[in-house]
Amino acid sequence: MTEEKAVFFDSQVDADWADAPYGAVERPKLDRLFFRCGSLEGCRVLEPGCGTGRLTELLASAVGPDGFVHACDISLQMVQKAQKRVGSGGNVMVYHGAMEDLDLPEGSLDMVVCHQVFPHFDNKPRALEYIASALRPFGKLIIAHFECRDVINDVHRKAGTVVEYDNIPEENEMLAMLASVGMKVRYYSDDREMGYLLEAY
Repeated sequence: MTEEKAVFFDSQVDADWADAPYGAVERPKLDRLFFRCGSLEGCRVLEPGCGTGRLTELLASAVGPDGFVHACDISLQMVQKAQKRVGSGGNVMVYHGAMEDLDLPEGSLDMVVCHQVFPHFDNKPRALEYIASALRPFGKLIIAHFECRDVINDVHRKAGTVVEYDNIPEENEMLAMLASVGMKVRYYSDDREMGYLLEAY
């Protein structure tokens, strides 16, 4: 399934949702995301499913020269565009591949930011297990979408493609999955106006 999804996202590389600059509607949602992140200066951050690097370049700026951003995506077309977007800065690297392929050391990350990617993990419990292992004690996980859960799931369901069954789990299921890897939720919001945002540690 991963290869089929890579082909699908290759085809979406120039779509507005994937590549257009953040607009006036998205800015408040982006500000809320960074508020939940807190200070990122000097942090080591993982951004799986980075797409064309729209958020990646902002994360790289936020962590500064003493931090580092590991970004990855299964779509080669997305990765190539992200690499051009972030340039050759010494505090960010964009990899082609799945998050698990990075083989990051246990406890090596301060934060993982899953922006508009969590539904697309084929094995969500295993993805969370990897994230929990890679985070340092009390490291932070952010799961964010610019639309609410119902809208995201409906868009995917109606797409009729390889993302048809890629859903954000219901709240109780999400909390249970996080608890199973030893993580607790600090903030949860699923709002039709502001979108979906979860912070766990």
